[in-house]
Amino acid sequence: MKITGSGEIEEVVKGKVYRIRHHLGRDAKTGHYIRSPKKTVYGTKADARRELENYRRELERGVKNTEELTVGAYARAWYERRENSGRYSPLTLKDDELQVRKIESLWGTTLLQDLTLKKISGAYDKLLAQKKASKNAIHKINATLSLVMDEAVANELVDANPCEHIKAPRPKAKERRALSDEQALELAVALRTEEQTGNTVAVWIALATGMRRGEILGLVWRNVDFDRKRLYVGQQYAADHKVRDPKSEKSHRWLGIDDGTVAFLAEWKQKQARSMEIAGKEQTDETPVCTNSVHNFMDPNTFNRWRRQYFADHNLGEFGPAVKYTDSTGRKRWRKGAYVGYNLHELRHTQATLLIGSGADIKTVQQRLGHSSASLTMDIYAHFIAQNDRVAANTIGDILTEATEKPEEAEKPALSDADRAAIAQRMADGASLEAAISAVRPDVSVLDLLGI
Repeated sequence: MKITGSGEIEEVVKGKVYRIRHHLGRDAKTGHYIRSPKKTVYGTKADARRELENYRRELERGVKNTEELTVGAYARAWYERRENSGRYSPLTLKDDELQVRKIESLWGTTLLQDLTLKKISGAYDKLLAQKKASKNAIHKINATLSLVMDEAVANELVDANPCEHIKAPRPKAKERRALSDEQALELAVALRTEEQTGNTVAVWIALATGMRRGEILGLVWRNVDFDRKRLYVGQQYAADHKVRDPKSEKSHRWLGIDDGTVAFLAEWKQKQARSMEIAGKEQTDETPVCTNSVHNFMDPNTFNRWRRQYFADHNLGEFGPAVKYTDSTGRKRWRKGAYVGYNLHELRHTQATLLIGSGADIKTVQQRLGHSSASLTMDIYAHFIAQNDRVAANTIGDILTEATEKPEEAEKPALSDADRAAIAQRMADGASLEAAISAVRPDVSVLDLLGI
């Protein structure tokens, strides 16, 4: 089918985000105009024009009636657009693809316009009844399906998103572990006294700021402001060895750092520069803060292996018994047992609990951790917030108890018989009562004796 017309380009964010689509003529049965699904383009308007032409060729190779689009096909196309955008981490895309496969198995042949609240709820109820999915799994499926259907609404393929009325609340977050004050102090002392490397610097930053692993490994010197004592989280380095935007819009943030961290990073920057100079390289603003042995970005998986061993060496974890296995060549080998203990992400939780314990407001904690909302922060750290609330309750309780307790009455001063005789003699000699008392008992006044 030959598509006529130049198509449409809609500017969503000036100079950055556009939506494109083509007109597909009239429907033979209804006479209504048919439009292609909208596609989102990230880039310049020139990028949008090129993508519009590519979209034309794609549509001409196989135009389908939009009324025949299935949920499975549209969900798969949605995933492919996310994958091709280059905006999402491998971990996010891996989970997206898993959820899309589940969507395909549940509603793969259901027409997009026939997906209803009743059909979605029925599928979820069946999965739960047959114990084929947990509430957490249902929540993930529904969250992805909702994103798919939101795009379908935006592209005018359906009138409303039926997922909006599905009750699939986020499961209660697991209780988070955090280092105790003593463990955090011992780790900090070890990091400060041992030889600095890109690995130890990464752990220090995690402890000092609560940044995510990818954010730490993606940090470059350009984003370290020594004068204002702060770091800027503007990118992350992922397991696919690509630099990309942080996890969410709220993850772009400035983080204040303490004097000790400023000194620690300044010392490391000088040491790194000397090491690079010896290797014939130059340290620049784009040099990663945490570098590997050849002064490049550090592989996240390699760092994880080092970090597990480091934590085990510092009593923050341990390895199980060694396991014997056969490699691909048939040789018998041994490898370490499974690691059990703290991980890097729990240094992030340590940062949160220290903030909450010191009385920081929830918006400050959210900002430092880069959470998308304060409610997410409260959900994750509800247990620690409750502990802090108990401390606050006990504190105010002590104040109220002290205020309501009847104060002890001060012991009234008393005069001995000898004091009375001496006072009486002085008054007989012409002294006033006040003068006589002052001469005999200078520590007692008339008002004291009266109890006033």
